[in-house]
Amino acid sequence: MEISGEVLQQLTPVLTSLLSPDNTERSAAETQLNEQWVKQQPDLLLIGLAHFVAQNSEVQLRSHTSVLLRRLSFKPYTTPTDPDATLWDMVQETTRAGVRDLLLSALGNETDQGTRHKIADTISEVAKSDLGKNVGWEALLKALFQCSQSQNAAHRESAFRIFASVPELISDQHTDTLKNVFMGSLTDAESQAVRFEAMKAAIAYIVKAEIETQKQLGALMPHMLETLTPVISNRDDQTLVDGLVVLIELADNAPRLFKPVLPNLLTVMVTIAKDKAFEDRTRQTALELLLTLSEAAPAMVRKLPNFAAEVIPVAMEMVTDIEDDEAWYTTDDLDEDDNEENYVMGESTLDRVARTLGGKAVVPVAFQYIPQMLQSAEWQQRRASLMAISSIGEGCVKVMKPELANIIQMITPFLKDPHPRVRYAACNAIGQMSTDFADYLQKNFHQPIITAILPVMDDSTQPRVQAHAAAAMVNFCEEADKSVLDPYLDAIFERLLILLNTPKTYVQEQAITTIATVADCAEDKFVKYHSHIVPMLLDILRRATDKQYRLLRGRAIECASLIGLAIGKEGFAPYTQDFIQILAEIQQSVTEADDIQTTYLLAAWARMCKMMGQDFLQYLPNIMPPLLNSARVTPEFTFVDPEEEDVEANYPSEDGWDFVAINGQHIGIKTSVLEEKHTAIEMLVSYARDLGAGFLPYVPQVLEIALPLLKFYFHDGVRHAAAALLPLLLRDAKDANIDANELSTMWNNIFEKINKVFATEDDVTFLAQLYSTFYECVEILGQQYLQAEQLEAFITACKDHIKTFLERLTTRESEKQAGEFDPEDEEQMLDDEVTEEDALGELSHSLQVLFKVLGPQPVAPYFEQLLPLIVPFLSHPSATARQWALCV
Repeated sequence: MEISGEVLQQLTPVLTSLLSPDNTERSAAETQLNEQWVKQQPDLLLIGLAHFVAQNSEVQLRSHTSVLLRRLSFKPYTTPTDPDATLWDMVQETTRAGVRDLLLSALGNETDQGTRHKIADTISEVAKSDLGKNVGWEALLKALFQCSQSQNAAHRESAFRIFASVPELISDQHTDTLKNVFMGSLTDAESQAVRFEAMKAAIAYIVKAEIETQKQLGALMPHMLETLTPVISNRDDQTLVDGLVVLIELADNAPRLFKPVLPNLLTVMVTIAKDKAFEDRTRQTALELLLTLSEAAPAMVRKLPNFAAEVIPVAMEMVTDIEDDEAWYTTDDLDEDDNEENYVMGESTLDRVARTLGGKAVVPVAFQYIPQMLQSAEWQQRRASLMAISSIGEGCVKVMKPELANIIQMITPFLKDPHPRVRYAACNAIGQMSTDFADYLQKNFHQPIITAILPVMDDSTQPRVQAHAAAAMVNFCEEADKSVLDPYLDAIFERLLILLNTPKTYVQEQAITTIATVADCAEDKFVKYHSHIVPMLLDILRRATDKQYRLLRGRAIECASLIGLAIGKEGFAPYTQDFIQILAEIQQSVTEADDIQTTYLLAAWARMCKMMGQDFLQYLPNIMPPLLNSARVTPEFTFVDPEEEDVEANYPSEDGWDFVAINGQHIGIKTSVLEEKHTAIEMLVSYARDLGAGFLPYVPQVLEIALPLLKFYFHDGVRHAAAALLPLLLRDAKDANIDANELSTMWNNIFEKINKVFATEDDVTFLAQLYSTFYECVEILGQQYLQAEQLEAFITACKDHIKTFLERLTTRESEKQAGEFDPEDEEQMLDDEVTEEDALGELSHSLQVLFKVLGPQPVAPYFEQLLPLIVPFLSHPSATARQWALCV
């Protein structure tokens, strides 16, 4: 497609103004670009931009237009007929062809490295779009292979930059050919840039390749790692991080390729992580590569005897890298820990290494350092040793458990340490260990722990430490038997009542949470305390009405409703009317979609329902509309370009944004609403379970919401709750004596959805839930509702699942017999076996229910179809398999 000089002249001032430092001029140019060009003449715009990229004499303008061309072409541009359309899709094919030709011309002629990179990135985006729509661009592959063999190093670099971004371009090439091309470029004698881009391209290809192809390309590993040597020597942090990030992706997808180079890799990465001349981000990324490898191939890493001995000291040293910042003491934002800080990375490293390598490898190394660090005069050392104990506990339970008395004796004196940050760390260690060693710790060490924690809750000079002590009490009480807590309840509540009246909001919030936890644990033992605590909670709910107190109100709502459950309908009767009125008023005041009070309200209403039973029905007309809205809420999505916008600033993680890369696009998902949705579905389960036939008016709406959620892959909890809800809705409808035809229609809709999911589901845990849903529905309905074709469809699904289960069991047994099996992997294998055992158990339970409800005659022919698939389990090496077959 040709373009006139007049059009280019009209476009020039717009593009120039877009580069202006003057905000007003730049804003006017953006408006003109969108209104006059994007909307009215997109073909001329794209071909014009491509002309500037290929032919303009000014480097800055070529650079800018190459980025602008990419951004405008592939920015979502929704149309009535295609919600996923882009501007590139909307222009004529002649325009697209013209742009492609001009881009290849620009790539061949560009002399400025930065601009050439941007042109290569734009070509990559066009290639991705073409591949996604099965559109050929024959000239591109030919040009890139010519570039890869060019005498000009810049051309070679550009070719591999594009292959790294779009490895699918070479997916049909012969492996040996590619291996030779990569090998030649990884050892390029002239250009480090070529070697580096070749490394990235090779990894991008390997990550997407079949396992056999990956093995064939394993010989490239030493050469790929060698590309980092000059980067390390030059202290080039940015390039080194870029290279390490690519290697992390390879480690995650093909960890076994690292086996021959692992000892050398460990030495190099630990050297980088230790070297404070590198930026923190570089040191942390070097550690991240080792951690990713250990998580992706734990058995391989465990065979490296010095892995823990090398990594743990570096991590512990990082934990000490913390300043005594005044803001830590004065802030009201307790979730402010910066994940980019070294001490956070150090703690995370200890946690991950412990969970991957296990206690035998980690505990001896960690406790070489912990005792001497505890005796240090530097508070950072004492704090780090306590945080190390917190971090490794979960992964080292078996090894640390016999030594728990000594470890607790080691920790508790530091609850009196002169430095507040050390006392805070000691509280953290007690809280974390209360979870990691749950039940055993509470039964055997309640006296030294509670008596040591209580005085810290009195320390009003350090409210943050005070609150953390109360938080540690939550962890302890969550897993404690009420008989263990009983002797301490007076002392605990005496302090919590004082904390409830503190001026610091976050201390009040924590006190309320701790009261709720202790009340839930103490149950009837709590009766003597509620007359003091509930009026205070109601008072907080009446007074703390400003936006800044939403979390405080949410915690108070949670606490009061948990107390209601703990003391029962009669015990809570003096407060019920007031509390429900307050809940209703708060519900009316909630107008913002992300108001944190919503989730607390949903859960509180459900607890009140459980406590009040049928007396709760009168409140449903006001409660159900917002609950159904929360159940219908869908996560917010956005598409971003990380190179063109500050993603973290525009979509902060504290606002609930998570990002994933899908098909080359960066997609943001606002996950905060997922928890609200999950809570809402759980509450509907509660109402359907507790209200029975009285819930009938809402059954049709709830069923309409629940059925599609069986395929709601954003959140497992939502799917499980939706599946658990279905039989309850059937039961409520049947108990309300609805017409048989209506009940039959309801069941047919449910079975249709269940059967579709059965056919495609590969999540074993959810399969178990689906079997449970199926047989509960059959039990509720009785024999007259399950049709012959439904029974046949169910048995067909069972056949496929039984075959898959047998394949998995056989693969796992083969791995045990093969040399790669590591005894340390046994725990994960046992977890997998338990999960599959649960699913097989639910499958066999389904068959039992069918025999019970329908009788032997209609079910026996279908059972005979399953027998040939079940018999191989009887002679299987796995005891789980044999036991299941016998049960069936």
